[in-house]
Amino acid sequence: MTLPTPDVKRLQQTLHELLLIDSPTGDTSAMEQAIINRLSHFDASVTQTQRGNVLASVGAHPKRAIAAHLDTLGAMVQSIWPNGRLELTPLGTWSSRFAEGARATVKTDQGSIRGTVLPRLASGHAYNTGVDEQPVSWEQLELRLDAHTLSAAQSRKLGVQPGDIVCIDPQPEFTETGYCVSRFLDNKAAIACTLEVLHLLKEHQLKPEIPFILAFTNAEEVGLGAGTALPDGLSELVSVDIAPVAANQNSSERHASIGFKDALGPHDRSLLKHLTQLAQEHQIAAVPDVFRYYHSDCSSTLHAGYDVRTALLGFGTDSTHGYERTHMDSLVALTQMLLAYVLSESTAGD
Repeated sequence: MTLPTPDVKRLQQTLHELLLIDSPTGDTSAMEQAIINRLSHFDASVTQTQRGNVLASVGAHPKRAIAAHLDTLGAMVQSIWPNGRLELTPLGTWSSRFAEGARATVKTDQGSIRGTVLPRLASGHAYNTGVDEQPVSWEQLELRLDAHTLSAAQSRKLGVQPGDIVCIDPQPEFTETGYCVSRFLDNKAAIACTLEVLHLLKEHQLKPEIPFILAFTNAEEVGLGAGTALPDGLSELVSVDIAPVAANQNSSERHASIGFKDALGPHDRSLLKHLTQLAQEHQIAAVPDVFRYYHSDCSSTLHAGYDVRTALLGFGTDSTHGYERTHMDSLVALTQMLLAYVLSESTAGD
């Protein structure tokens, strides 16, 4: 069959809207509700786990699962310095060099306070070369609040305390040449692609032969992904996530990626072969790749003891866990891969 073409304008709009919803690990409720609201427009049975993961079943007794995490990187208040500025600890694994200069929101019990993440030596006129000579580490950062505070006591009076979540501004930009540049494309872009699949199934009245479940997980960045969310009885799990583009990687910003291995080990050969054949059959721009420093929802699922075949699909992205960039071509190809997969006939064991 000929696959319907994704609506590029809608796909981009969905991604933009999702990027503007803060969802660092530990504070994902707004994103969870946004996903639930969007899923209400489709023929899917939606539930939510005790931990907040959102599940959408298309058909009864699903045998296939597609997982896309909705949590992003972020930070948390570790302590308050004597000058009223905040020490931060990261949520998820990311370099402090990508946090430097970011605008951010501290979410306190008394309300939100805006601020900027800065190195502790931030003024070139005061510290000269010391600005460049200081180490790159989270211990070397502080958050300057946009509020009158010159002491720890004043910051506490504003409602700030250790444990407050810090949301980093995504700063999304979409260029006329098709590039998407933003923090947290990981993994909002994958979610946008899965939602586009549901749009296409509905608009073209397509009914998958094999029931499947979408799992929108909320703690993948700290290793707690689909392993805490999935029902029993599944045969396959495809994790949809970011695919790093670098000199020693095969991924491309203009292609979808089929991940053959990540940090946990190789994925299932039969399922990988099935996905590769789908890409060839439908002439989808997809390339194979191997990821060494990378965990996904597949990892948490296998660690949890699920007996499922796993595979990884991704969107090619430069500067992963930094200020990320992909191209709409990659997102279109990823959407096509997911659509081809859910419409495909059974593989071994289904």
